[in-house]
Amino acid sequence: MKTKVCVLKGGISPEREISLKSGKAVEEGLKEAGYAVFSLDSGSSDFFGRLAKEKPDVVFIALHGLCGEDGSIQGWLELVRIPYTGSGVLASALAMDKISSKKVFSSQNLFLPRFQGVTRDEKTRLDCRLPFPLVVKPARAGSTLGVSLVRGRNGLELKKALEKAFQYDEFSALLEEYVEGREVTVGIIDDPQPRSLPIIQIIPKKELFDYQAKYTKGFCEYVVPAPIGHQESVRTKEAALRAYESLGCRDFARVDMILKEGVAHILEVNTIPGMTEKSLLPMAANAEGLSFAELVDNIVKSALRRAGK
Repeated sequence: MKTKVCVLKGGISPEREISLKSGKAVEEGLKEAGYAVFSLDSGSSDFFGRLAKEKPDVVFIALHGLCGEDGSIQGWLELVRIPYTGSGVLASALAMDKISSKKVFSSQNLFLPRFQGVTRDEKTRLDCRLPFPLVVKPARAGSTLGVSLVRGRNGLELKKALEKAFQYDEFSALLEEYVEGREVTVGIIDDPQPRSLPIIQIIPKKELFDYQAKYTKGFCEYVVPAPIGHQESVRTKEAALRAYESLGCRDFARVDMILKEGVAHILEVNTIPGMTEKSLLPMAANAEGLSFAELVDNIVKSALRRAGK
């Protein structure tokens, strides 16, 4: 009998449309890999009942953003004892909260841009302790939504950037030192131990790799494997693995970094990165000879091993 997989997609976060695309691609990849697959939109009112009725062997979470990538759906699946792909409750919550994850990275002596958290109450009396320029972003959001680059100590410009960030996280925003360097990303899969995939260099046509640059054709160029030296590549992959393991991630993730003078500065860990065939994690897997179907098969098998199936 074929293993029955439910692909969770959609959801209620601002990243819903990206999640629907990821979910569709994952569903097609799993069918190609030989699984019995059905999908559910976690944003639908009858989602919980349908999932309980279908009783899948494992759930492939293809949700992005809040109520999908932040540990909440993971917690519910653990309560009803349904195995699922990806990181658990704590790792998901830590990775989703950029302020909390940066504190963990700092405790592990990883390099990262200097940062400062700001609550909505603090924004009117903000004492910015960071050098400019700086990047302002929501503390808990993905897909580079609500991200701004603030060049100088212009109070109005910083205020507008914070207002933009708070549109996607009503509680807190992140101020982050702008580190000028090469932007790279490292995909990681458990096989069965965590290992890194080829490094991808991201070359946006704009100064900032924002939502438009990420999802608009022609606004960004990707080079894989990244044109960097062997030793720098080794150090970058090691830093990515340390960031992944420091949060307790599992199955798969993508670590975004800036390379400056040969040193990898950790930006964030995405526990459920984009999963269309054109997304960065599948792109890295393909550069190593793993097809999309083989990638999603690897992720499901990792979750099933953990569940003892």
